[in-house]
Amino acid sequence: MNSLSVSRCVVDGLAARCGTLIVPEDRLTGKGRAIPVRYVVIPATGPDRLPDPVVWFAGGPGDSAVADIPGELPLLGSLNVHRDLVFIEQRGTGSSNPLNCPAFRGSLADKPALRASVESCLAHLNGDLRFYTTAMFTDDVNQLLGDLHYAKVNLIGISYGTTAEQVFLLRHPDRVRTMTLISGTPLDVPLVERLPENSELALRYVLASCEAQADCQQAFPHLAADWTSLWTSLGKSPVVVPASQSPAKTVQMLDQDSLAALLYQAMFVGDLSPIPIFIHTLAVAKNKAAALVSLSTGLQEDGEALPSPGSGTQPMLLYSIECSEPWFRNDPGALSGQRSSFAYQMDVDSAQWWQYVCAMIPKSAAAVGYEELTLSKVPVLALNGDADPIDQPGNMALAREFWPDSLAVRLPGQGHDTNGSWQVCGGPLAEAFIAQGSVAGLDTSCLSVVPPTAFLLSLP
Repeated sequence: MNSLSVSRCVVDGLAARCGTLIVPEDRLTGKGRAIPVRYVVIPATGPDRLPDPVVWFAGGPGDSAVADIPGELPLLGSLNVHRDLVFIEQRGTGSSNPLNCPAFRGSLADKPALRASVESCLAHLNGDLRFYTTAMFTDDVNQLLGDLHYAKVNLIGISYGTTAEQVFLLRHPDRVRTMTLISGTPLDVPLVERLPENSELALRYVLASCEAQADCQQAFPHLAADWTSLWTSLGKSPVVVPASQSPAKTVQMLDQDSLAALLYQAMFVGDLSPIPIFIHTLAVAKNKAAALVSLSTGLQEDGEALPSPGSGTQPMLLYSIECSEPWFRNDPGALSGQRSSFAYQMDVDSAQWWQYVCAMIPKSAAAVGYEELTLSKVPVLALNGDADPIDQPGNMALAREFWPDSLAVRLPGQGHDTNGSWQVCGGPLAEAFIAQGSVAGLDTSCLSVVPPTAFLLSLP
């Protein structure tokens, strides 16, 4: 059953080796369905090839590491001179027995429709969700790395990928040379229970960054007060734009929930530039509906539109992992002390929704395995953005208790996704760290030359 295929291929214009590893879906018994795990190896481009590759762990859960290659090569390209880059698709994603469903219908206000939608999805899945855990994925990765004859590897990943890295380290410590965590949180830190506070810290960072820049402070001299005014106003009465006045020809509404989602998403992707002008313009406007139309039109013309949350396909790997693994604890009661955060109600609603849906998702404690950190001498570099609404730098405060050879770095101006600060500092730090195999003496002076966020000061 455990067979490896390999062939020459071209990926994003680069010569590579592509293939699949056939593994048992149920790694606990080795019985039943067999599934493919797709991978790509981009060989080192320089003459002095080193034996320890860089292995990329994608985010999500639900992102395909192979599909991510074009977007991640700018992050990893400099590492490819001396080391192979290895991209291994997580079971349940991409072409590795993908488990996807249409977006769930219904809501907590319509539980029968939501339950019927989830149950219909589960009935038509070509896979047993119990075995699509992080532990089973990391065992796939370890087996494949062994088959490719890599004795030691350098792990690097973003967001959920950092969770997978930590689980890999727990299960296969002898395989790991270094571990780089981008926008991550230690397994033992209750990530979801910190979300409201971390979102609020990220927003306060953005407001303070504007205040620290003379031109932004001059354009928006009372931004913190503007924010309080706008938030209070939307709590009393949402802004409604009739379809006849909307550029999209549909009714637009901005209330506290939708504003919280917009700000969260903007900080998630790291596009902070339109946040101050959006807050200020709506706060001071007497006709907030007209101001919202102006902002929607002006920001789109300037290419700086605040992103909006999307919908569509449900990657069921997300549910198999987040409904069964202890690092993702959705307890609405644990959020009660964070009511002052703009994201509080959004996060409570999300936690309640997850609790309801997760009760329907099949689980296996044995397939999850042990997910509590243990002391490790493996060198660890953690890179977290000050504007990240999820994995704030403070989440790494106790990292050295588990990883004594570790360094936690705050990247100014970076959200959850990487942005310009990565090219200036995050990337060079990761490259130097992997090259020397330790955080000792790592030069972080690049942090002082990361350019400040270029805030949008006026509309076209």
